[in-house]
Amino acid sequence: MRKRYFATSGLVLVALGLALFFASPGLALRSAIVNQLFGQKLIRADVLEKNGDWRIDRGVITQVSESQLTLREADGRIQAIPLSSFTRIGYRADRLTASSLAPRWRVLVTWPANGGAAQSVDVQRVPGHGTVGFGLRKAIVMQLFGQKLIRADVLEKNGDWRIDRGVVTSVDSSQVTLREADGRIQSIPLSTFTRVAFQGRRLSVGALASHWRVIVTWPASGTAQSVDVERIPHARSGQGVG
Repeated sequence: MRKRYFATSGLVLVALGLALFFASPGLALRSAIVNQLFGQKLIRADVLEKNGDWRIDRGVITQVSESQLTLREADGRIQAIPLSSFTRIGYRADRLTASSLAPRWRVLVTWPANGGAAQSVDVQRVPGHGTVGFGLRKAIVMQLFGQKLIRADVLEKNGDWRIDRGVVTSVDSSQVTLREADGRIQSIPLSTFTRVAFQGRRLSVGALASHWRVIVTWPASGTAQSVDVERIPHARSGQGVG
């Protein structure tokens, strides 16, 4: 393996317990969903938030230069991603340069969907040095999955999932319809197996009502797995979320 130079800096990358950030006030995704979709089975995700459309790609480097890296993802897709001098690259507590990256390293790359240069490259595994874990740093979690989240498409090894966040416009026992922050109207099937919760309390599907703000996690084909309620209009102070 070629020689690597690890330059220590103030940038600290943490193998996050993502549930701590998703479960905090402002985003009501429960930890089970976070672990399911954004854990070691993640392949890639497309996240739309109010400041733009972002991609998260996870895979093994097949080629790399100072201006581009190419990944082989778990489903076999080959993805080329531009790099720049502004791309933040890190492994454990070390800040790296693009020239430090090498084939066979497993990385997680966050980059704009418009084809711009990667914002960050988080190294998850260097051959011979073990595995760090899931490397989304706190700043990325808060940027993409905080209050500006609109929706996300997540591909993981068990299937294709969607996360939609918006205000309920209509609801019955078989379907909820949301108005999302960009104006899109999204109808999502419900079933008796859909888990509905507000601040840790289990609710029935029949408890949902118009004007509630919710986050719905559902497979690309099928009924919602969960509806996490963020805000109920006129709830007592301290009960509403976000």
